[in-house]
Amino acid sequence: MTLEINTLVCLSTAHVDESTAHELDALIQFPLPIAARDVPSIWQGEIVAERWQDYGWFVWVPSPSRDVMPPSLRACLALAETAGATWIQFDRDCEPIGDLPTYDW
Repeated sequence: MTLEINTLVCLSTAHVDESTAHELDALIQFPLPIAARDVPSIWQGEIVAERWQDYGWFVWVPSPSRDVMPPSLRACLALAETAGATWIQFDRDCEPIGDLPTYDW
């Protein structure tokens, strides 16, 4: 048997701006209809994300339609992709890194 192994990078939730954080929470609580997932200009329909308790989110790095995503999320996905990660664990307790901007919310 061959196991599929994915790499997860942990980033601070401070690297996501407040508006995008609220969008991620809303998306997870109220997923968009399947029809919206075929509209490339609606980034919320193209992202795979899950809430991680009260700490943050798990976001799939290869989520499509990155070009229409908010800049803070796009930068995090690009950095994670460059590092070879498949998933980002956004964690409020993770220290911010200097390679990404931070947002105070």
